[in-house]
Amino acid sequence: MGFALIIALAVACSSYVLSARYLRENQQQSALTNIHILGNDLDSDINTVLTFSNWICLDSTISNYLRTVDRSYSQDVQAGKKLSLSAWNHLNNEFNIVGVRNAVTRVVISTPSGTQFLQCVSGGNDQSVTDVPMTIMDTSFFDDLITASNFKWNGFYANPLSRGGNPKVLPMIRPIYSSSSSALIGWVYMDIPISVITDSLRSFVLTKDDALYITFSRGVTYRYTGSDLVKESVPEGAISYTLPDTGWILSYLPSRTALIDRMRSYQLLIVVISLVILFAGIILSISLQHTITRPVDRIITRLDKIGQGDFSRDGKIEWDNELGEIGRGINNLSENVSDLMDKRLLDEKARHDLEYQILQSQINPHFLYNTLNTIKWMATIQGSEGIADMSTSLSRLMKNISKSTEDLIPISDEFSLVDDYFTIMKYRYGGTIELDYITDDELLLKQRINRFSLQPIIENAIFHGIEPKGSAGRITIHTYRQGDNVIIDVTDNGVGMTADAIEEVLSGASQTSTEFFRQIGVFNVNERIKYTFGDSYGITIESEPGVYTTMRFTLPFVAPPEEAYI
Repeated sequence: MGFALIIALAVACSSYVLSARYLRENQQQSALTNIHILGNDLDSDINTVLTFSNWICLDSTISNYLRTVDRSYSQDVQAGKKLSLSAWNHLNNEFNIVGVRNAVTRVVISTPSGTQFLQCVSGGNDQSVTDVPMTIMDTSFFDDLITASNFKWNGFYANPLSRGGNPKVLPMIRPIYSSSSSALIGWVYMDIPISVITDSLRSFVLTKDDALYITFSRGVTYRYTGSDLVKESVPEGAISYTLPDTGWILSYLPSRTALIDRMRSYQLLIVVISLVILFAGIILSISLQHTITRPVDRIITRLDKIGQGDFSRDGKIEWDNELGEIGRGINNLSENVSDLMDKRLLDEKARHDLEYQILQSQINPHFLYNTLNTIKWMATIQGSEGIADMSTSLSRLMKNISKSTEDLIPISDEFSLVDDYFTIMKYRYGGTIELDYITDDELLLKQRINRFSLQPIIENAIFHGIEPKGSAGRITIHTYRQGDNVIIDVTDNGVGMTADAIEEVLSGASQTSTEFFRQIGVFNVNERIKYTFGDSYGITIESEPGVYTTMRFTLPFVAPPEEAYI
């Protein structure tokens, strides 16, 4: 229950934090998307005004009018009027075509002195037209806007060309320069009524505690109230978007009330989830108590009894579930331990009997060595050198068989064992067999080989190679190095072997050893080498029936310590 309570609290806290973050991010993302759409629409409308202003500043007809109008009036009033009328028609046509009349109430183009001007009006005009340039030039914003390096927005002002000052306008003034000399030849004035901005913002629905702001330049920020724009600073936490063409900034402060209302529904859901988890934890606790806790206690009690020496079977811990399988395993284990203890007692008794037998058997080889040694000296006294040699060789061979425990010995020691065995065989066959050694490098004799590896091969060569031939035979043992390997070739000039016979010998299907080492055949020697050094080493056989048989030992070459140091 405590675990379920912790889980419930963790889920509740994490869910609350994540849901609050999700709702806040979702609200901000939604608001950002809305002000993106609103700002792009507003930017598109104002961009029309900016484009029209740039056209006026670059148009050749307007430029020609501003350069020559004063001179034309001074020389010929009719010519001056004609020039003014032509320029006004040109301006008015463009004013109506580009649709800028929907965004501005008045466009005024004037010479620097204000004596001559052109104007296009989209609505009514309460101001005398003769005072228009001078009235604009006398405003507080004129000098600041005309000297700005680019379009500058200082906020809303009372309409200077309306007696009541209404509606408020956003003035825009740009200088007009000569294309040839870059001299100031005039200026253009446009006024964007506040209704153009508020009409664009009206599509944005506001609630009671959210707010929308528009910033024209640093320190010039207005809050949209739903019908009007009131000068006010942007609070912290507002989301802002900069219009790409005008550089105006739309800022939106999301509604905290709406966020709290949405959070309440999430909080209710979190409470329900927490209660479900807690209820599930209670049910799970009761279920675990019945299915796990009590059975585990019984199993622990049973293990304590086993530790105290009670190995009897207890059927009460063998239920029809996973814990019952463990109980059955414990019962089987206790029975097996009991059986093992009984068997251990029998094995101890058998071991004591075997040790006694081994102690007795150690007397026999010692007696055999002494007997062979006595035969040797009697044969020597009587001049029977053959009997003495055979007795000596047999004595050494039996001693190595019964007492040596090393598995790997130097090749030179293995050759000594072969010499003892061959001495006995040479006398047996009346000197008709010969054994030669060819060693390319005496250092190779220090390499290690499995003990009693060569003797079964020599025995195989005598009994199955040379003896069936019915004539004298020769066995050659050639030791040489080949790359990182030591190679020992045992070659006899006997009857040879067929491919099938070679396969039988290497697979162990044919047992070819006899005499002393009946249990050690070619197959066993090959397996011992592979087991000791790896599968890439061992014995291979080459033979030509009626000519020869070569059994090749492949062993790893291990550099002596001084050679490895060099």
